Amino acid sequence: MNPAVSRQIRDSVQKMFRFTDTLSLYQDFYHRIGEDDLLRFIRKNTFEFGDVYPFIYVKMYFEGAEQDYQSIQHVLVDEMQDYTPIQYAVLAKLFSCNMTILGDSHQSVNPYSSSSLTKIQPYFADCQGMELCRSYRSTIEISGFTQKILENKKLIPIERHGDTPTITVCRTPKEQLAEIQHLIEEFRQSEYATLGVICKSQQQARLLFAQLHGVYDTMVLLDFGSSEFQEGIVVTSVHMAKGLEFDQVIVPEVSDDLFKTQLDRSLLYIACTRAMHKLDLTCCGEKTKFLHSC
Repeated sequence: MNPAVSRQIRDSVQKMFRFTDTLSLYQDFYHRIGEDDLLRFIRKNTFEFGDVYPFIYVKMYFEGAEQDYQSIQHVLVDEMQDYTPIQYAVLAKLFSCNMTILGDSHQSVNPYSSSSLTKIQPYFADCQGMELCRSYRSTIEISGFTQKILENKKLIPIERHGDTPTITVCRTPKEQLAEIQHLIEEFRQSEYATLGVICKSQQQARLLFAQLHGVYDTMVLLDFGSSEFQEGIVVTSVHMAKGLEFDQVIVPEVSDDLFKTQLDRSLLYIACTRAMHKLDLTCCGEKTKFLHSC
């Protein structure tokens, strides 16, 4: 076929379509429901994150995938609870190989958009679901404490005992900082190898690190720029601590001002469940309502 005829056929086919690119089609979805303002661009050609995977999903059906993943033999997904259903729809479309998807629905950093086994199963035909209920990380005392924050009726803790978790209510920020230093000194005198000081946010972690680093020069700040996890005293946020475990954990500033919502409750649960042997919490003023029964 000569080039002129080829171009003519291509042009004729394109005229049959109302849209010739994915972006125009995606924008039309918002227009049809009268919500044009909901589609926002952070900057030119850059979506808000919430639109990324819906756009990819539409693009795969409209234009096809840009890369063939048939050579991939197995896909492993960790922290399954933190992926949305549309993200699983994209994964199911991209990969035809076997998958192993692991997670804990009680440890979602955003319970409002989290996924569970029942939400995931529709995207994977003939998938097999399996629940692992025994927890090997924490002592009986720590497991019982965290169950009062966010109950998991199916959890079976391993029969290993240790110290009862503590909550220290301080009168002033200075008093709370002194209590945290006291707990750090206890760790340094113990046989434990790792201490996690887990703050609600990265901003709080940086501030606390700045206050303590001069006293403990081996203390490490674990943030998104860190390349490795080190033993010793680690100051970090709940988001960075997910998937990690420490011999001892300190959770500072568990006040009612900072832990109010269901998202906060989930973050508090995640922070406390990082502890294997010893768990201590501190606050300045009224402790969060999520600890009233602890």
